[in-house]
Amino acid sequence: MNYEELLRDIDNYKDTMTDSERMAAYFKGELVDRIPYKLIGPDVSAPLYGYSIGEFRRSLDVQCEVMDKLESEFGFGGIDVSLGLKAIGEAVGSTLEYPEDGMDFLSEYALDDYAKLDSMEIANPYKDGRLPAMLEKIKYMKKRYPQKSISTGVAGPVTTAAAIRKPENVLRDVIKNKERLHQLIDFGVKSSLAWVEAVCKEVGPVAVSISDPVGSLSLINVKQFEEFSKPHLKELVDGIIKITGKPPTIHICGKTKGIWKHVAEIGVSMWSIDNIEDIEEAKAEIGDMVAISGNVPPVEVMKYGTIDDVINSVKECLIKGSDSPKGYVLYSGCQVPLGTPRENILAFIYAGKKYGRGAQIGKLCQGLDGEKLSETSISEVSLSEVSLSE
Repeated sequence: MNYEELLRDIDNYKDTMTDSERMAAYFKGELVDRIPYKLIGPDVSAPLYGYSIGEFRRSLDVQCEVMDKLESEFGFGGIDVSLGLKAIGEAVGSTLEYPEDGMDFLSEYALDDYAKLDSMEIANPYKDGRLPAMLEKIKYMKKRYPQKSISTGVAGPVTTAAAIRKPENVLRDVIKNKERLHQLIDFGVKSSLAWVEAVCKEVGPVAVSISDPVGSLSLINVKQFEEFSKPHLKELVDGIIKITGKPPTIHICGKTKGIWKHVAEIGVSMWSIDNIEDIEEAKAEIGDMVAISGNVPPVEVMKYGTIDDVINSVKECLIKGSDSPKGYVLYSGCQVPLGTPRENILAFIYAGKKYGRGAQIGKLCQGLDGEKLSETSISEVSLSEVSLSE
């Protein structure tokens, strides 16, 4: 399918429900117009509308313009003001750099010596780092878009620790400095909960997501996850539920199969699975415990694939995951990167609407009637087959 054909055919698949109506009805077990899906955030979308990441970062007006255009062009609504993976680290003394045309990164870490931890204070959302500005942003967005849902996100326990102390040192501490590492992780959890509490104080209860890439089995093993991540992740989840009244969702990049059940049993509402794992295996192992989400490859398919690659990948994910017992949300395997083509975003939406028609928990989407997996599965696509030079 070419872009012109895509633009013509997508008009045949109109939404008949709003996002909030669809999500509420779907998770009540009702039949809805199409599978719920989400894909790309405003920050990485800014270049689609002629703005640099720096321009987007500095101007609330630009952020609102990009959000409005995303909703108008693609139907992506809602407001998400997430801390990202590094904001707590910056708030307690790490140095965060902001490239004009790229995503932020840490250049220095606050905790080079554990002796400093004893005098460090829990991050204060009203005075530390960029947290106050982000809090003001949420208040501004709530006032400007009173009818829209607001969500926020925090980094997971081990990932927050790795924004305060160098990641390689954190991974070393897993073996050589266990007691102090537990203290650091607990410090990060309390800081994240302080953020969630401040947000809810200012704008009311919000949905919360957790991202914890450093808690992946690509970096630690299952035993280490059980010892260092799981108890603190449970503390974070329980704290979020206590503050907001609802369980958070979670995404962990990379390999996670060995901890699927560990995470599902701590009380999250949805488990977002990286594309390195098989969504059908996740459905079989934890689909009766928690809703699952995923997992169109963000790099090799969304950024570097063709329109047909995206459509086939979405279809495969729906075939494998849409009948999950506790529910399924179509999503990418991880964050969609900068430079993802407009036509591929539209192809994702098109496929979600076409093949995701008639969605209901525990059943394959009606739009999949007669559809089969392609001979070459997306899981067989190798990064070596695409150029990653950009």
